[in-house]
Amino acid sequence: MLLFLLPLLATADAVAPEPPQTCQPLVGISTLLSEGLLDRRGIKTLRLQVPDPPAPASEAGILHIGSFRSVQRVALLIEFSEGASLSGRPFRATLSAPGLQALTVVQVLQVDPTPEYEKTRIIVEAAATVTNARGVYTLELQDAEGRRLLVLPGVRFPPA
Repeated sequence: MLLFLLPLLATADAVAPEPPQTCQPLVGISTLLSEGLLDRRGIKTLRLQVPDPPAPASEAGILHIGSFRSVQRVALLIEFSEGASLSGRPFRATLSAPGLQALTVVQVLQVDPTPEYEKTRIIVEAAATVTNARGVYTLELQDAEGRRLLVLPGVRFPPA
């Protein structure tokens, strides 16, 4: 009589499938303004020098490094030469400086090459108010297992 419940009981012990991972949607300027991450001063940029060989950055094929500052965030854009990339996919990043508190990294994003733009880019974004991130930092990228992919010293952010 209760045989119709057997399929339901059998599935009750089954493990629910993981939801597919999706990328975060792109954020528009209106969202940046409404959240207070951007103000009328906009975003300030600073182009950093790629270290001379044999630094890890040169070995990885880094072409350009740019840093950015908005009202509540800083970001670092690392652009690799065509065909060059890291040995693994960056999963975690730290921005630390001697004597200063490490910045809280909120996102690490790898942008793979496209037909329109054939260079791999890595973007690291961290929370930092106008008074934060005034020192010289070291960026460390790690993969999911914690292996170092890249250590980049001498990272500075534009003045507020």
